[in-house]
Amino acid sequence: MNDISIIVPLDLSQRPLDILRKAVRMSDAAERARVPLIFSLNDHNSANDRRLKKCLQNNTYTTLLAEKHYTGSVNPALLRNRAFEVINTELIALLDVDIWPDFSLLEKYKSLIVGGHSPFYFLPCMYLTAKGSKDLCKGKTTPAQLKDKYFSFSRKEFLHLANPSSVTVMKSADYVAIGRFNESYNGHGYEDFDFMMRLAQHHGSLQPCREMMSNRSARSPLFTSGFRRALGRLSLDALLNKDFVFHLYHERPSIVAHKEKRESNYSKFVETHDRHWGDEVSKSLLEDFIEACRLSERSVDDYSALFENKPGHIDRFDTFKRRLRFLLNE
Repeated sequence: MNDISIIVPLDLSQRPLDILRKAVRMSDAAERARVPLIFSLNDHNSANDRRLKKCLQNNTYTTLLAEKHYTGSVNPALLRNRAFEVINTELIALLDVDIWPDFSLLEKYKSLIVGGHSPFYFLPCMYLTAKGSKDLCKGKTTPAQLKDKYFSFSRKEFLHLANPSSVTVMKSADYVAIGRFNESYNGHGYEDFDFMMRLAQHHGSLQPCREMMSNRSARSPLFTSGFRRALGRLSLDALLNKDFVFHLYHERPSIVAHKEKRESNYSKFVETHDRHWGDEVSKSLLEDFIEACRLSERSVDDYSALFENKPGHIDRFDTFKRRLRFLLNE
């Protein structure tokens, strides 16, 4: 699978041990799959940064680009752009370090791009609880078994299913053609949606939705609105095939700083993409999904779990402490 490279940004300024463990796990998986993995690290020269370098030094398929790129808030857009500078494969996959390294799924969608089915794919992402993550990491369950549990309405392993997510498989040439990531997004949030919007527009794939800049989210991937719905429509085939990546659990960042960055980044996102989008082509993503089931001769009943849209996810937290923190908004 060495005609595709994986790009992952790293910054150990927050939850360093968690990120370090996940980076090593992903690197080891890349070695087994023989797929080039590019880590772009904002190097603080901390003990954990040095430890990460030592852990990865013998992994031949992993490239660690370690440099002090910035100070202050994490800038994943800049880190991804720096990683792309060393790419020499036709295709790339954009992942976060929290993604479970199931490279067989990337191989499938790489092959679909090579076969001309689509120029890019945004893959849905299942966010796991601490329990779901622990069971997967300890080998007590597999991605296939987790999917079976989700569609059988087990809930203790899952937080929510994000569609769209920023997990992207695409052509390297398109990364350049759309102007790469916008590095002016400061901190996490909306730099990925900005990139996805530009990629979809580049290929004429983005169809308008009512209230295109709406920032409302939804538990169910079929009840999203605005730009999330427009981008989510591009991932319906993956949903139909029950193909999604898994996001391993981690503690939430500082809520005040995180919220401030997301709000300012959303304002930038709206300034960039707010325009007259024209008339929407369907009433809801739910209707699109049902029509896709009909056209592919699949039963909607097999996807009942996708229809749950209860707000919040207090019921997903697996310990009393996590539930209390959620209720207190900490």
